[in-house]
Amino acid sequence: MQHMVLEKPLRVGNSAEKDKRCKFHGFSMAEMLVVLLIMSFIAIGVPLIHFKKAELKTKRSIHGRYECYYNGGALTQYSVNEDGVEQGPDAVTECRFAPPKSAIFFMVHAVGGGGGASSATSSTTGGNNNDGGEYLASQVNTFPQWAKDAQAAGYLKEMDAPYTLSRTGSQYTFIYGKSGTAGETMSMFFPNLSNIQIVMRPGKGGALEGSGTETEVEFYRTDPNNPDAGANLITTITAAGGEGGSGSGQMTLWMDGDGPLCEIKEKEDRQFNQADFGENIELDTDTNMESSFSAELRLAGSGGAGAYTKASAGTVSYSINGTNIPSNVVKKPTCDEPLECEEGVVADGGNNCPAQTGKDGAVVILW
Repeated sequence: MQHMVLEKPLRVGNSAEKDKRCKFHGFSMAEMLVVLLIMSFIAIGVPLIHFKKAELKTKRSIHGRYECYYNGGALTQYSVNEDGVEQGPDAVTECRFAPPKSAIFFMVHAVGGGGGASSATSSTTGGNNNDGGEYLASQVNTFPQWAKDAQAAGYLKEMDAPYTLSRTGSQYTFIYGKSGTAGETMSMFFPNLSNIQIVMRPGKGGALEGSGTETEVEFYRTDPNNPDAGANLITTITAAGGEGGSGSGQMTLWMDGDGPLCEIKEKEDRQFNQADFGENIELDTDTNMESSFSAELRLAGSGGAGAYTKASAGTVSYSINGTNIPSNVVKKPTCDEPLECEEGVVADGGNNCPAQTGKDGAVVILW
């Protein structure tokens, strides 16, 4: 086939003769005008398409937040957007939220009521005690901590083994209540909530030793063509309440100064059990979006702290081989205001820090 294609031009004469027989074809004037018209339409349309795309990338809806919580026992709702437009806080019998149609996403956060702490009677027992022993030179690594503190301060340099240790003073056994657990935190994302209404019933905190109740979030679908018709329940999402504290714990301490009481106050199974609700709902993200009741919402769903008894500072004396060791040499636990109850809690009778009930649940919606 290739030979035939190359061979044919050799049989039809020279190049001048071939040029005479060639016919050249081009666009007519009418065809050119049609092409130019089409190109002009394209040129006009391109800027409009670019403008629409740029507008879609920058245009967004106004963000906001909605809160449903208990304020002094009264169910309260509040909303605010980033422009600073507020509604409430208002006392209501039912929290109901209609999602803005312009919003493209929603975050719904809910926490159940926290459990109440154990109501076990908080008490202390104790008196003067003597705690000592004899240690060989090879046994200094088994010293109690107070003697190791004295050794580190150089008090063993002039002493010969065996080492006779003596600790005398006030020793107390503390009985404390157990804390309730925090309510469950639920965080939900929704890309669109068109024609939806949300009804919320936050759970209540538990009484002493009692469990908190669950928080309910109901989603109803509405008919935009018939707004007077009743809404249909789609689904209900719940956040469980925390469990109440039960029983009691105990801890024996040598009462040398106020520090040892921190070990009781900060005991994990007695301490205030905080829910992670406050972390999830992004409080104080913007000045105009700040929560209406930040303190209560941060504590929402938390379990109450167990009771414990404050005690007067005791006096303990330390000696090694008859040499007195100053009390300030011994390292003691420290904390802020060790003889105070939890913030906002008044000591019962001046000595007892009472058990606390659970904190009420809440719901926060961000868009």
